[in-house]
Amino acid sequence: MTARSPEPPEPRPATDGGVDWDRVEEQAEAEERSRPRDRRWWVVGLVAVALMSLVAVVWGVQATQGRAHWVNTGFEVVSDGRVDVRFDLRRDPDREVVCSLEAQSEAHVVVGRTEVRVAPAPASPSRHVEGVATASPAITGYVDQCWYADEAPREG
Repeated sequence: MTARSPEPPEPRPATDGGVDWDRVEEQAEAEERSRPRDRRWWVVGLVAVALMSLVAVVWGVQATQGRAHWVNTGFEVVSDGRVDVRFDLRRDPDREVVCSLEAQSEAHVVVGRTEVRVAPAPASPSRHVEGVATASPAITGYVDQCWYADEAPREG
């Protein structure tokens, strides 16, 4: 068990040599009033965060605008030499798209790769199933990237 803390001393009036706490408090308040307000730094910080958020949103929209987008929705290992890849494609329905499909082995080595051309469609998004021939048994298949046929593929 711990020992009980000693009781704080009773406050003494300033007349018998003690500290005049009212005067100390008045001095602290005067110093606080003479300091620049912290409020302006909050405003500066909030404005900076808002500007950075706006820049991030604009950059993100510009990076994805006018691109073909895909969602891998599944795959089926048909045989040791073939994997069917299923994906949804969202794009300008009047334009042809090229998609690069890959199949990987259990060791995450690419064992099959092909490019498929997806013709213009009456609507977007559209679902597609395309086959990938493999050199050895694969355990997965997916879309690596898609781009419009009249443009160059994206790097990286």
